[in-house]
Amino acid sequence: MGKASREARKAGSDGYAEGDLQLEVAKLQKALLEAKQQNCELHARVKQLQEQVSAAQKMVNHEPDEEDKQRLLKHLESEAYVELFASPIAGVGVRAFRPIPAGVDPFPICNMHMAAKERFCVCSDAELKAMPPGVFEKVKSFFAALTEDDGWTPQRNRKGEIIYGVLSTGMNNLNLSWYLNHSDDPNIEFCDAEEDGGYNSFVTRRRIEAGEELTTDYR
Repeated sequence: MGKASREARKAGSDGYAEGDLQLEVAKLQKALLEAKQQNCELHARVKQLQEQVSAAQKMVNHEPDEEDKQRLLKHLESEAYVELFASPIAGVGVRAFRPIPAGVDPFPICNMHMAAKERFCVCSDAELKAMPPGVFEKVKSFFAALTEDDGWTPQRNRKGEIIYGVLSTGMNNLNLSWYLNHSDDPNIEFCDAEEDGGYNSFVTRRRIEAGEELTTDYR
């Protein structure tokens, strides 16, 4: 093989090797850039989770401050409307101790950041009937059976038992709205919670006078 031929072959061989190296370098640079981006995203996610944990801890350990107090005073001034009383309709009911305007929620929660969300456990009628005498009837008076999409047909578990959604914090943590009695001509309308675990709400259909019982339609 002549000298010129050998040099040409060497140049071709070196050129091919150099091209492979450049391609490998480009791949590594791209991988390094992607790793840096992923690292930045992970750092941002960790920071976000730390902030959420910190906020949750503050909510759990939060002691009322001046802002909480001012919200409470405003609530007492303009949002405290109702009390429990012996109802002529049935058992315990809710009545206004001062006039309630039309179109407002008579059960607003003050300092919502300190209030626990409502969560429910699903219990079968068999489980509830196994409780001491009187408990099942009391549970049913507050927590109706879960229903199908038609809003009427009771849901059943795999054993065919009717199931109920019972407040997970128990019977001793019911707010006043749970004591609303039924009426075919109610002065309160029911509003579903906007998010899972949120509070259901109510709105007055008209002005309610002091001493008047608040009622809703449970049908």
